[in-house]
Amino acid sequence: MDIIEKIDTTLEAALTPHNVQSFYGWYDSNINDTHVTFLQLNDTDTDFEDDEAGSKEYFIQVDIWSRENVEDLKEVIKESMKTIENCTYAQGQDFYETDTKIFHKALRFYIREEAA
Repeated sequence: MDIIEKIDTTLEAALTPHNVQSFYGWYDSNINDTHVTFLQLNDTDTDFEDDEAGSKEYFIQVDIWSRENVEDLKEVIKESMKTIENCTYAQGQDFYETDTKIFHKALRFYIREEAA
């Protein structure tokens, strides 16, 4: 299972009990219900030995979009993402999109995978 599939499965399991959908990719302005998007910001080969990468690091952003403040959902996502092996919460930031009047919480995570 690749990293995107792992994240998708993890978020779906965590968000389904809250009746919140998650999507890979960018925010869709036509969706007015609370929802979550995620994307891979970058990936990097690391831990080189004999010109071979020993691991790969991913920098992932998970965004919550809602018409209301959803701080509790932020904590659900943080805890669920940490269930992915070698996933750590890096940083987060709260925004308010004035043009659409939507709260936007951006959460960033590092995930490190050993090379196969």
